[in-house]
Amino acid sequence: MTKERDNLLSKIRALLAKTLEAGATEAEAMAALEKARAMRDAYQVTEEELNLTKEEKAIIRGEPRGTKDPHLIKWQLLSGVTKFCGCQSWRRSGVRSGGGGIVFCGLPAEAQFASWLLDDLAAWVQGELVKHLMDAQPDKQDRKDIIRAFVYGICERITERLLELCKQSEAVATSNARALVVVRDAAITDKMKELDIHLSCGYGPCGGGDSASYEAGRAAGDRASFGRPVSGRNATLRLR
Repeated sequence: MTKERDNLLSKIRALLAKTLEAGATEAEAMAALEKARAMRDAYQVTEEELNLTKEEKAIIRGEPRGTKDPHLIKWQLLSGVTKFCGCQSWRRSGVRSGGGGIVFCGLPAEAQFASWLLDDLAAWVQGELVKHLMDAQPDKQDRKDIIRAFVYGICERITERLLELCKQSEAVATSNARALVVVRDAAITDKMKELDIHLSCGYGPCGGGDSASYEAGRAAGDRASFGRPVSGRNATLRLR
């Protein structure tokens, strides 16, 4: 390996090390992650070169207690975001009343991205909900049903799209990429065992309500923007 390549890898590793746990601000950490991913794609740097080995440790990244989740938007998006980012996730007790919060367990870059993506999508969904309510102008007695139906439709469609992208990535993954997924999953399992975390199945909100609002939500879900996997040599799940 050339000295120039070594220097490039060192720069990318340094960017990936700028996490909240290391003292960076949220904005600094996300800017560093975006730049690192751009450099990796531009120079075709593989995870193997960056030494994402069995020594890579998973971290826990959770929302502060008391974090609100209006209309359970984050909870409805959680399964898709979790799968897309290669993490495990759960919610602390009390999330419905605002006392809990969502937690991710994953490798540092993936857990950080999952947390950011969930926040970003939830904010976008809320913005689309505002637009829909302004267009629909529902009566007070219909407002609850319309909100529930629209949120369910938009979150359902976003989740479907995230899972579709996961399947595409898995279909083109190389043997090296699949091996790295095994390493990642082992790191997550080890962290959860270390903290004695055991997950149980949960149930999200049911559908129903206003059918027109549900369809409007699904249509809006087609417009959501998020990172996507790339295909080709050494392809893995990553954002653009």
